[in-house]
Amino acid sequence: MARLFINGEAGFPRRLVYPINALPSVQTVEAGIQEILWDADLKFEALKRYYQNLDADVLFYFSDIVIQAEAMGAEIAFSNGGMPAVKSPARSIEVPKPGHVARMQINARVVSRMQQEFSGKFIAAPVFGPFTVAGQVVGEEALLRMLIDDRAAVMDLLEQALELAGNYTQFLLDAGANVVSVADPLSALIPPDQFWEYAGDFLQRLFDPFNALPTILHICGDTGQVVDQMVKTGVGGVSFDNCMDLLAFEDQIPDDVSIIGNIDPVGIVERGSLEDIASETADLVSMMALKKNFVLSTGCAVPFSASLENVRHFVETGRRRFSELEPAVPQLSAISAHVFSANKEEAVNGVTSALERGVEPLVIVTSGLTRAVRKGSALYEAKKCFLPSLLLMVDAFYEGFRLLEDRLHNGGAEKTDVILGTVKGDIHEIGKNLVRIFFEIYGYQVVDLGVDVSAEAFLESYSEHRPKLIGLSAFTTKSKEEMGKIINELRQKGKIDAQVIVGGAALNESAAQSLGADGYAPDAVRAVGLAKGLLRRTKSGPPLS
Repeated sequence: MARLFINGEAGFPRRLVYPINALPSVQTVEAGIQEILWDADLKFEALKRYYQNLDADVLFYFSDIVIQAEAMGAEIAFSNGGMPAVKSPARSIEVPKPGHVARMQINARVVSRMQQEFSGKFIAAPVFGPFTVAGQVVGEEALLRMLIDDRAAVMDLLEQALELAGNYTQFLLDAGANVVSVADPLSALIPPDQFWEYAGDFLQRLFDPFNALPTILHICGDTGQVVDQMVKTGVGGVSFDNCMDLLAFEDQIPDDVSIIGNIDPVGIVERGSLEDIASETADLVSMMALKKNFVLSTGCAVPFSASLENVRHFVETGRRRFSELEPAVPQLSAISAHVFSANKEEAVNGVTSALERGVEPLVIVTSGLTRAVRKGSALYEAKKCFLPSLLLMVDAFYEGFRLLEDRLHNGGAEKTDVILGTVKGDIHEIGKNLVRIFFEIYGYQVVDLGVDVSAEAFLESYSEHRPKLIGLSAFTTKSKEEMGKIINELRQKGKIDAQVIVGGAALNESAAQSLGADGYAPDAVRAVGLAKGLLRRTKSGPPLS
């Protein structure tokens, strides 16, 4: 099994960065998508222009999900304005040789020219997994029903899809590709206890002949319940969807398997501002650079409408952040491990050592201390870690943070991001205090008004601090009613220009909406994620890197 890496100049592998697929390359030529798909010269020209201005480490040709199903007999609808799609399932199924399939021949010619043009780069052989191809051939819903109604037919179809996938992979490798990249998005819909039977085993058999080369497996969606089975396929790198928190699953990936991911290709790369892209990319690298087997990529294919400037900014930001962090990785890894294990004394020693070695205080906070708590938070949300352990991590965090606090503040006035308080008539504070702690850990400036806080007190504090967020907590049914009155007064009397988020034992999503809140979080961990999303939409959130 070979993992993706490039030998660096400073005694460690150079960290790899690449966006999945090359769909935005269509913007570089005056032609529609259908024309590009059927013209090897046009497709190569688009890719050459794209990658000449994008220093990605793994290069893809412009690929689509239906090409193998098309070869097996499915009828395909093409368009110059969008990606091809299955028009109707195959009437009869065949497994042709790739050299006899027109579009596969085109892709092989493109790969060959890419290998010559970009010598020294990883050139991907993008292939779709047997289960996804089977779904395209007979219809996705039909295939899922067949898992129960006609297992034998499913297995026969998967064998045929595997045969074509293996042959097509070899065809592309013979043309000059040197990385096997398999996407199997439909397999995310298989019940976890059946994943190995219908997907994992076939993927393992697909990878086996190519295990001397770097191999990648990407499955869209939440794959949390099948991560171990993905690793079991023998793949060299597991590529995660952007919905996955890598910190929650990094320990399930062996050191000799790459953790690949997972910037949102739509919400961030396509639709985000350059500031959004820089913030999210730097944040992900700040968390994951401590893992030597981490490869920065997108959580799925970048849409063809994403601006080339945005894609390039993603790659450049990632490279820059890796470069900034790499010398400090040993110290940061030690600090993070000590905080995660709640070892306060060693956390302090680690921070002291890092400072002596010249590591910047902010880097120690974000990639050392904070990383550990964020990992604990991610495991807590995945129900793999529980509140007592999380609280001990927070204690270790603050022990280390005390050594840095004076170095981080310059004495000037700080802008308040959040006002928190438990509403009038309620004196419960544990949940509210946890929210404050997590907001502070993630870099927010917080004013905590305490418990039994009236609408007038919230309004007065809002007038003084002008925060971006107001957080209200309610534990009892009576205090929930009071919360509604406070939100109404904030809206009517205060005419506030802030997002109101709520939480507490008395609430759920529906109740929060009925009270007029902008968002609801059931716990402190998700309160941070909620705030981050709301503030991104208002383009006013604090930097979280």
